[in-house]
Amino acid sequence: MKTNNILFRMAARCEAAGRPNNEDNYQLDDNLSDNSWGFTADAEVSLGEKGALLVVCDGMGGMNAGEVASDIAVKTIKEWFTTDKLTDAVVAAPCKYITSAIVAADAAIKAHSKTNPDTEGMGSTIVLAWLLGQKVYVGWCGDSRCYRFNPALGLERLSHDHSYVQELVDAGKLTEELAFDHPNNNIITRSLGDPRGAAQPDCKEFDLYNQDIILLCSDGLCGTLRDNEIAELIKQHQTSMQECRDALWDADEAAGWTDNTTIALAQIISGGKDATTANKTATASTDISTSKAKLIAANKRLKLILSGVVFIILLCAIVATAYKYKAQITSLFDKEEPAVEQVEGADVQEEQAKQVADEGANDSENNSETNPEKPSTTHTDNDTPKAPKPDPTPEFGNDADGKTVVTEGTTDVQKVDQPQTQE
Repeated sequence: MKTNNILFRMAARCEAAGRPNNEDNYQLDDNLSDNSWGFTADAEVSLGEKGALLVVCDGMGGMNAGEVASDIAVKTIKEWFTTDKLTDAVVAAPCKYITSAIVAADAAIKAHSKTNPDTEGMGSTIVLAWLLGQKVYVGWCGDSRCYRFNPALGLERLSHDHSYVQELVDAGKLTEELAFDHPNNNIITRSLGDPRGAAQPDCKEFDLYNQDIILLCSDGLCGTLRDNEIAELIKQHQTSMQECRDALWDADEAAGWTDNTTIALAQIISGGKDATTANKTATASTDISTSKAKLIAANKRLKLILSGVVFIILLCAIVATAYKYKAQITSLFDKEEPAVEQVEGADVQEEQAKQVADEGANDSENNSETNPEKPSTTHTDNDTPKAPKPDPTPEFGNDADGKTVVTEGTTDVQKVDQPQTQE
């Protein structure tokens, strides 16, 4: 196998950080060819023929031994990446080998849980990067991430979270900005130790470019700092991986970390390809999913706006129609009111005419009694009614017993003959 002239340097840190117990684990090896695991921070090293490896695992299970699961995962990967096992056939198909190694780590965790009931339910995420030749092969299962920063390309995600929230982003139902603060962003859909079935890791390969900085981390970092914050920190600390690591660490703590944190870095100093913006082809880049989500969100907003406009137009039409009918109804009532008044006026006139007729009839009766030869006079409906006469002044007279008689309703006084009594 031919060697290459890639020169690189590494740095890492793993601690409990925001929690009392550390369930994270990691391993870096700057030379898989010498069968001796380890590295020296910021030491410039030539990449060997079998490459270099970075591994980060985030254990899950709390009291059920999450740190045991992550430790088993790291140890299994180390067993698979010993010098004697990295044959030419293996190196010819790196992603296939990485996938098999991750599945083996999953099986080892499950076997331990089976013989140790107190650790039942434990699990771990995993992300690893194998620097080999002029490429980097990235394998992962869960939501621990692998990033690449390059001055010409910016920050790219080389891994793609196996999580519920990431699925929402991929479906265009959520933007990356909203995903960061989503209450369910800790729900992962794949992991090592999952009792539902064998692990289903992903693996992808990418070219290595000069000035690439490969970052592996647990969600203790990327769950506290946003991608743009991570990018800015790396951009400001490219000359030393230790300084870069410490800057990320301090920012994570200042932001109020709440989880274990692991940071692993490798920088390609020289020997890689030259990066240009045309090289930004990472299939796991956040740009694609974010743009898609933003487009869908914009379409939803547009639909809401159009729906609102249509609603307002319909409302105006309904109000205008109601106003129109209200005017017609009001006009109809206005036309009927005079008729009611006329009917009521006719009733009053008819009542008054009846009263006059009755009074006329009474007058005729009285006249006929006083003057028998004078015919009584009655009024018909065709005669013009006469205004009622004012009440007559009562007349006084004496009846047969010598009593005074008051006659109402007539001006005539009936004289009663009575014998004269001499005193």
